Amino acid sequence: MPQAKSRCRRAIAPVLALFSLAAAGAALADQYDPPAGYYSTATGTGAALELQLHNIIDGHFVRSYDDARQALPLLDPDPSIPGNILLIYNGQSVSGAWDAGITWNREHTWPRSRGIDTTGPDNSDLHQLRGCNPSINSSRGNKPFRSPTDATYWDPGQLDPNSNGFRGEIARAMFYLDVRYDGSEANTTDLELVNGFPGTNQMGDLASLLTWHYEQPVAQRERRRNHLIYSSADNPQYFQGNRNPFVDHPEYVWALWGPTPNNSTLFVGANPAGDGSSNAMIDLGRVIVGSAPGSTNVSVMKIGANPTTWEAIASGDLDASSTLERQAFTTGAQMASIPLSLSPGVSPGLVSGMLVINNTDLTSAGAGQGVNDADDLVHVFATAVDHAAGSFDAGMLVTTLDVDFGDVDQGSIANTMTIDLFNLGADPLLTADLVVGTINGSGDTSEINIDLVFGTVVSALSGASFDTTIDTNAPLGPYSASFTINIADEAIPGAASGMPLTLNVSANLVLAGCSADINGDGVVDTADLGQMLSAFGASGPGLLADLNGDQIVDTADLGILLGEFGMSCN
Repeated sequence: MPQAKSRCRRAIAPVLALFSLAAAGAALADQYDPPAGYYSTATGTGAALELQLHNIIDGHFVRSYDDARQALPLLDPDPSIPGNILLIYNGQSVSGAWDAGITWNREHTWPRSRGIDTTGPDNSDLHQLRGCNPSINSSRGNKPFRSPTDATYWDPGQLDPNSNGFRGEIARAMFYLDVRYDGSEANTTDLELVNGFPGTNQMGDLASLLTWHYEQPVAQRERRRNHLIYSSADNPQYFQGNRNPFVDHPEYVWALWGPTPNNSTLFVGANPAGDGSSNAMIDLGRVIVGSAPGSTNVSVMKIGANPTTWEAIASGDLDASSTLERQAFTTGAQMASIPLSLSPGVSPGLVSGMLVINNTDLTSAGAGQGVNDADDLVHVFATAVDHAAGSFDAGMLVTTLDVDFGDVDQGSIANTMTIDLFNLGADPLLTADLVVGTINGSGDTSEINIDLVFGTVVSALSGASFDTTIDTNAPLGPYSASFTINIADEAIPGAASGMPLTLNVSANLVLAGCSADINGDGVVDTADLGQMLSAFGASGPGLLADLNGDQIVDTADLGILLGEFGMSCN
């Protein structure tokens, strides 16, 4: 078994906390995750963790340096152009076909002249080899990494137009090489990262590499690359069977190279408790069953001078896109915004989920800091409700109502009837409010009207009353009007229009006291009888002799006249 490095690394006292992979979160594994148990023996910090990681990743299947010519185009493809390779440092996309190093060559990110033997496994290690433009490779030479670049140091992101995306990747490759190679294997040396300009078998600048690691967290392309180097199933030709621990677990970095125990604290909402924990409650309101609630964001705050790594794991009905792994905060106070959305509710009731925010650093400077920073919980919920259902009856669905005033004395003040509109539902808390929309009337709407107005809200299992009125100052005769009342759910996600309600109203306006005064001379006499006999048997609307409003002059009307014969109507 390889021996631990003899040098004493980075004192992290006073607190070095043990780390259990089982406590790192409950995110579902994906295609680029390490197999279960791969890091199960990595339980320490400092020198203990370094040896544990070394023992996990050493003894890999050594590929030849020639193999890299075919492996690199598979590891670093241009996703937009099949067959092309993306080159390190400038991000250029070129043909991946090998042409003896004319278009691209194999760059040792840890230069050979700084401790890489030309015959050892480190010389062909795919975790550090990258395709590179030959002239850029020559310009870099064996310069150590640091930003800003100058005649002595090389910035791996200085030529990349895409936001200097290679700095973090290069830093994690350097961390890997330091831990992987301790000089215990033939044709290898003990590789060491140092601050400032490196000496023999050394690389730097460590401080810059730490900064880049947190400024540019692990990306999906880096995870894919790491997994293909490891996996014989996904890359049967050019795998080498080991992984870069700092891609899988970026929190290992501070546990090995952090100059002090980590003093970061993460929290949501108000200030954290003494143990670093915090809670936030987010109500996304009401939503119609089957529709997704609205989305929002939660701000994750970080305090403390040190950088840290973190993750946010979603559970329950919280959308999986809220889960964030391998995140990082840089030095000082920081803030990150996480989008939150819930899955649609499939039945009426509460829709809820939780986001657990975990400071994944493995060291701590005190209570509520680093590994001792307790989880932060974000509770997200919404209420799924049924559609509103409008009805003219409180106990059953009635969408059409006929209202007849009958005979109404002209000039009477008794000209109003009250109508009840209900919002049916099984549960008042789980049914949407009903909102009255447009109201369309037809017929004699100048004489008959309703006072229900647009925007009226009717809560579930309750009602709203409105009046329908006949204008008694209108001319004598029958009147009718029909009103279509459009309704909809309250303005929440999934709201829809409901079944319209129809109200039919009729009335017959007559002279007060004697409806049989057909000629209007103030008395029911033979003149009125003569008019009725002249119209007897006639049918249709608007007949003056149609005293009961049934649109036909018959014996029923004659009976009314005889009953009022001789009556004075003044």
